[in-house]
Amino acid sequence: MEKKSVHEKISEQSRSIRELIYEVLKEGILNGNYEPGEHLRERELATEFNVSTTPIKEALRQLGKEGLVVTKARKGTFVSNSVMSSVEEITLARAALEGVAAGLAALKRTEKELEELQSYIQRMKEYTEKKDSEKLEKINGLFHDAIRNAAKNDYISHQIESVRSFDQFIRKKALSDKEEHTRAFEEHLLIFTNIKEMNGEGAENAMRSHINRTKKFALGKTTGDSNNVPIAFSETRT
Repeated sequence: MEKKSVHEKISEQSRSIRELIYEVLKEGILNGNYEPGEHLRERELATEFNVSTTPIKEALRQLGKEGLVVTKARKGTFVSNSVMSSVEEITLARAALEGVAAGLAALKRTEKELEELQSYIQRMKEYTEKKDSEKLEKINGLFHDAIRNAAKNDYISHQIESVRSFDQFIRKKALSDKEEHTRAFEEHLLIFTNIKEMNGEGAENAMRSHINRTKKFALGKTTGDSNNVPIAFSETRT
């Protein structure tokens, strides 16, 4: 991860230091910058990020809840040896949740919401033809968000939001492959068609199938580069 991208996040988003450190550590673990079994020493991380140990502790606690790190008594915190299993299992849960959301959206959507989804599909087709991975990643996210909103279910929306970073990780990995663009577009088009036809079961199945296939494809691409770049956050250390 480049320094610039993280500093841009800090300046562009009104988020706590703990949330930003949590996101950077999480991305580093998922991308393999922190290897399975690696000891994550709080003081070393605090020095690396130029913060106190408090936000480090809080971020590690949250990562532990997600199964990405494990804390051993009197030894410290380590990257889980089953990170990819955690990612796969959480993505399976996300597929189920987003599938239900798509099914509900098909039954509840308004004409205005359908027009919004259609506009995303049209832009998705354009970016697919141009093989623009960056714009596809963004528009795909907006498409999924619009479906979640059309479902009009706060509980499901909250649960999907809680695993958003896993979604972003999978999507980014998948769309880094140009051949994936066409497959993803065809699957999104099928989801849209079912929502348009108010076919709840079809929309749910299409969404589930799309996420599970993308997961399988993306997790086959997780081995590779490791770019450990120290990131400095601006916080007065204590």
